[in-house]
Amino acid sequence: MTPAPRKAKTTDGALRAAKQIERDASFVESTAEIIDRETGVRELVEILETIIAEAGDLIESRSPELVAQARAAVRRYGDQAPRAAE
Repeated sequence: MTPAPRKAKTTDGALRAAKQIERDASFVESTAEIIDRETGVRELVEILETIIAEAGDLIESRSPELVAQARAAVRRYGDQAPRAAE
């Protein structure tokens, strides 16, 4: 039996955007979910976290600024506490 796909928590960036867009607080979470789904931000953040986790040391040896920028982007647009990137 395969496990049910987990429902990803909306990104903090999508929640911030939803709060700016949505005046009705009861719709903020659903608006944030739509933002994440339609922009692909959640998927991109997860891919970037995986790349940093798998190849961060290799990339950092050649371009520490790039890894620092990637980690900053994960913090800014993903969750406040990234899972795999750190």
